[in-house]
Amino acid sequence: MIQQRLFEDTDSAELLGYSTDKRLADKVRSRLKALYGHTVVAGATHSQQRPFFARFENDPSTSTEVLADTYPLAVCRLALLLSEKHQST
Repeated sequence: MIQQRLFEDTDSAELLGYSTDKRLADKVRSRLKALYGHTVVAGATHSQQRPFFARFENDPSTSTEVLADTYPLAVCRLALLLSEKHQST
């Protein structure tokens, strides 16, 4: 879904590890900024249950934040939420 919603090349038969590879997650982060015009902040939390977060900061009162076990997974969860939201508008 990440490949299909965020990147133009959807004919790729190769499954890309966006949710497991830090380099590919960084690519997703850059693409979100290019598509939606706002920075994605990501990093470590102080929680042991979900040690990583990703946040789309378009407005302090309406920011979207997700938590995950890994940095790449947090970025991908955020990407799926944002792409779903923007497809339905």
